[in-house]
Amino acid sequence: MEKKELHALLKLLDDSDEEVVQIVENRLLESGEEILSDLEDAYLSKQFEDCSKQIEQILKMMQRKSLHSSVNDWLLDDHKNALQAWVLASRVQYPGLSENLIKAHLNRIKIDAWIRLSGVANPLDQIQILNHVIFQEYGFSGNNDQYHSPDNSLITRVMETKKGNPISLAILYMQIANSLGIPLFGVNLPQHFILVYGKLHTEMTSNGFYDPNDISLKNFNGKILFYLNPFSKGQIFTEESIDAFLKVIKVEKQDQFYQPCTPNEIFKRVLRNLHFAYGDQHDKEKQHEIESLMKIVGIGSEI
Repeated sequence: MEKKELHALLKLLDDSDEEVVQIVENRLLESGEEILSDLEDAYLSKQFEDCSKQIEQILKMMQRKSLHSSVNDWLLDDHKNALQAWVLASRVQYPGLSENLIKAHLNRIKIDAWIRLSGVANPLDQIQILNHVIFQEYGFSGNNDQYHSPDNSLITRVMETKKGNPISLAILYMQIANSLGIPLFGVNLPQHFILVYGKLHTEMTSNGFYDPNDISLKNFNGKILFYLNPFSKGQIFTEESIDAFLKVIKVEKQDQFYQPCTPNEIFKRVLRNLHFAYGDQHDKEKQHEIESLMKIVGIGSEI
């Protein structure tokens, strides 16, 4: 649809005949993502003040449909990762959020870490360097003061404020590490989220790193070197520490609390956090939008 045709249709949204308005709305919705960008521009331009509310509602419906389609595509992708899931969840608040823009921010951190990691093959030393770059140089930290704020689960806000919750900081840390060939995976602990440094079936390169394309759960060989907690600035610990933590929170030991979890499980955890956070702020509209994503990924029975 050309802009001229789009603008002509938008003017009809203010028509006194409800049947005409309904036909226009259906025509716009049928056009889908093809006109989404132009429709957003028209809304922001303030050229159609008399029907701005109708345009806003149409935009929301189109953005929601586009997001749901993207989530379904992600679920079917054999190469999906947690960063993509985090971006998708954040689009509830920021519909136009670009994954490439986020990657550009993370690549700056990656380059600074890569320079310092040259020739460092020892896993513990690698983590110490990553900790220094991410938490000291870039200033990321856990948000203890506003722990349940939605901002801690939204990638745009985490990148801006440098504050996050356990799972958001873990995804950020894991994405940077994996892109450098360091095999870190998420661990879905109750009431917390941590990372595990594991061994892969594939061979390391001569400098002591894996090929980033080889870092997947399919290549994890079951050998765990240690765990780390990004929320506590990359604190390193062992299986015994998880044992102690589970005793404190009075939860029975389960294998899943010690082993890497799938991107699907990470996505579900991010959505649960956002659902709780929006509920804590009494934001019913955003909470309902999160619920629709939860149903798509299979958490409907828990809502």
